[in-house]
Amino acid sequence: MQKNLEKWYPITFGLFFTVFYCLLFWGKPLPTSLKDLFSAATTLSGIAIGFLAAAMSILFTISNTNIVKQIRNTNKYTKLINYFMDAINWSFFLALLSFIGLFVEIQNFGSWQWVAFGIWLFALITSGLSAYRVIRVFAAILRAAN
Repeated sequence: MQKNLEKWYPITFGLFFTVFYCLLFWGKPLPTSLKDLFSAATTLSGIAIGFLAAAMSILFTISNTNIVKQIRNTNKYTKLINYFMDAINWSFFLALLSFIGLFVEIQNFGSWQWVAFGIWLFALITSGLSAYRVIRVFAAILRAAN
């Protein structure tokens, strides 16, 4: 994938799909099961944070192996660490928004409810795509090592 596309596609696609979804459903009532969605998203983002942090710590512990030395020689190591941190940060942001959503009734926000839901949806999509980017880049590196 091209360098700029790889760097920006989680945010770009997250924004595009959020705007598209909100324009398509603006003015319609939000799903009644938002608390369940927020609960599931909180759990999922917590799992993602743990998985990504564990994978990053494994990467640090194998830093003297040949594959990691090859990654560092191609300057992909810093990019991979940055992608890990982006995915972890987006997952934390999603967990925070979802946790807040468990205690705040966004249906009571009137016309602002779609703005609040749109921000949460953007965080959900961007978090998922950021995690996917880490997995895809990590897999490409492992395939190149063989």
